[in-house]
Amino acid sequence: MIRFRIGKVTATLVQEMVDDMFDFLEFFPLATPAAVDENLSWMAPGHYVPATGRMLLSMHAWLLDTGRHKILIDGCVGNDKERPGRPDWCGLSTPFLDRLAGAGARPEDIDFVLCTHLHADHVGWNTRLVGGRWVPTFPNARYVFSRREHAYWEARLAADGKGPHLLAYQDSVLPVIEAGQALIVDDHAEIADCLVLEPAPGHTPGHVAIWLKSDGERAVLTGDILHHPIQVKYPAWSCFGCIDQKQSAETRKRVLEATCERRALLLPGHFMPPHAAFVDEGADGFKLRFAASDA
Repeated sequence: MIRFRIGKVTATLVQEMVDDMFDFLEFFPLATPAAVDENLSWMAPGHYVPATGRMLLSMHAWLLDTGRHKILIDGCVGNDKERPGRPDWCGLSTPFLDRLAGAGARPEDIDFVLCTHLHADHVGWNTRLVGGRWVPTFPNARYVFSRREHAYWEARLAADGKGPHLLAYQDSVLPVIEAGQALIVDDHAEIADCLVLEPAPGHTPGHVAIWLKSDGERAVLTGDILHHPIQVKYPAWSCFGCIDQKQSAETRKRVLEATCERRALLLPGHFMPPHAAFVDEGADGFKLRFAASDA
């Protein structure tokens, strides 16, 4: 079990799968073969596959247990979803809920579900297919969505947009809203007495960083502010899927600076093992220190 303690809160990783669908140089348009070669000694084999040139991404959620509340952060891809253009995400049948139970929570135990943003690989387990209908997976939870993020996808749907992320909005977000379980919040919303949602736009317009504070210790759950550890060394490298690549890079630098200043544990949405890290700032930029699991 991969588990980290932040004050009185535990953060447990619940993995869905490992994805090797994306070519590294296509995923990061500013990356170069020379930079890949320079970092190959630490990237391979855990974060990059030299034989194929593809990156490795962990698809996982974080389960936070505060002692009072159980909170799920970013619900991966989900089972039975159709995602055109993303073959690795189509028609999954993974034991994610069994792994969640092994981490300490059944669906009915979850009090809050928080989404850093509303992309298909962060909202999938919001719903599951029951009798041909998408219904909320976590019957007792309030699902927390950024108002800016929700408004963006609502407008995309009204404009008849296409793509896997808009499909995810339809099958993994709208059913939650229709069930009356959504809590749509403004910037800097506070949840469960220990979490604050701070704006972190760029990858999507309403992306948030989720800051955790407990007993004097801090962590930050970054969703897709960072996809891969290489972005700590090269914060300017935004991924091809960022809606505003310049803003994404500015946000990433700001969040990394705050992570250093607050001595926070970085809990990204896609890092491979050991999945979490601390960030130090030196004369030549940011440096990553991977963290050892407490479990």
